Amino acid sequence: MPKLLMQCKNCGKIFPSGIFMTPGSSATFIGDKSQCPFCGSVENIPDGTFRATVEGFAEILEQSKNPLDKARELLDALEKSKNIDDLAEIKKSSKFSEFKKWLPDTPEKIAAYIAIIFTIIQLLTQKPNIHIEYNDFVNQYNQVINIDINKNLSPSSVEQSNPAKRD
Repeated sequence: MPKLLMQCKNCGKIFPSGIFMTPGSSATFIGDKSQCPFCGSVENIPDGTFRATVEGFAEILEQSKNPLDKARELLDALEKSKNIDDLAEIKKSSKFSEFKKWLPDTPEKIAAYIAIIFTIIQLLTQKPNIHIEYNDFVNQYNQVINIDINKNLSPSSVEQSNPAKRD
């Protein structure tokens, strides 16, 4: 079962939220929280319907003239967003008007949306004319996030989770 992963705003590390999603499943999150195992900070899981958001972005991008370029432009705009005013500007922009329904409404959600768009870019880079299926997205998302988790693991935490065999 794929884990829904998140990034701690306090220490910046990526960790499993404690929520697991099977391929093809959909989940709506409202007011959920998860505690970072690295620093103890309690983080909000972004509200929204994960599957609907992914499929909404994918459908719009697949209908655009150049899906990969459009996704990169949106990723760049989201990465530059720092506050609610920046998000409002993106939503007002004619360049991103078709995404208005699917864009985050608070700065706290930006990281999750960046992860979604980044994963879609990964899929489009591998196969530019692909029809993005939700199951393929979940598999790619988890591959990308697992790479980030492994980067965040310190040697001491790896040793603790994989103790050496004794003779």
